[in-house]
Amino acid sequence: MNDQIKEIYNSSMNELHFSGHTKEKMFRNISEQYSRQSGGMIMKASFRLKSAAIVAAACVLLVGGTALAASGIVSSIVSHNRIGSETTTYVDISKLENDINMDVLTVERFDNGFTFRSAEIFDMSDYSEDGAKMADASGLDITYSKDGLPDIYLDIEPVSTIRNDEDTSMETRMVGDVAVKYSLDEYLFLPPNMEGQVSQELLDRMENDDHFFISYGSDQEETQMITKLIFDVNGVHYCLMTFDTTLTVDELFDMAEELITEGK
Repeated sequence: MNDQIKEIYNSSMNELHFSGHTKEKMFRNISEQYSRQSGGMIMKASFRLKSAAIVAAACVLLVGGTALAASGIVSSIVSHNRIGSETTTYVDISKLENDINMDVLTVERFDNGFTFRSAEIFDMSDYSEDGAKMADASGLDITYSKDGLPDIYLDIEPVSTIRNDEDTSMETRMVGDVAVKYSLDEYLFLPPNMEGQVSQELLDRMENDDHFFISYGSDQEETQMITKLIFDVNGVHYCLMTFDTTLTVDELFDMAEELITEGK
């Protein structure tokens, strides 16, 4: 991670409070990926700017491979929510689609009761390790809610032509000719003063386990499970994600199937 991104990341963590809905909104957007290239450690982080804090996107596929392009390595993905684009009216999604020139699959209400709450545009750029911009793209960030359950987030963006990550999904099911890939990732949140004091056992696990991550900046030690399903349809990448859900894997796959077969 270059010094500028690291400085932004560290200062942002000091501003964020990891509790309740704020924490979910934050870590919907924060992820870290460690990958090895030529014996060195590369960190890929995705940043979105919301209010005064910088947050990063967890729906960037968290995998063990290195993102490669003809012109170099994609080492960071910097993005921000487009100011003024948020809507809480489902029919307005068509306006957002027009704004980013992309047709997407959405539903207003899933059969299991999760219902559309909000949507907004985000703009992102891929950067090489030396800070050179490699590509720009825009997507949609949609939130679904159901009383008594954690929100479900649907991130939608164009399929990248320059990121080539290794697939480390835990299960794949086919919906017609669409491959839906499931992952359950464990995040260990630690206070900032724990950095440099983590046991070698945990560091080794993070190095070798594609689904275990450590993040510094919480008020206390805490573990959170993040569930993701990803799939591509007609050049568009979809990621359904939720935190500490009680939904079964079958129920989550049913939601993905509903998007693919009934979305419009």
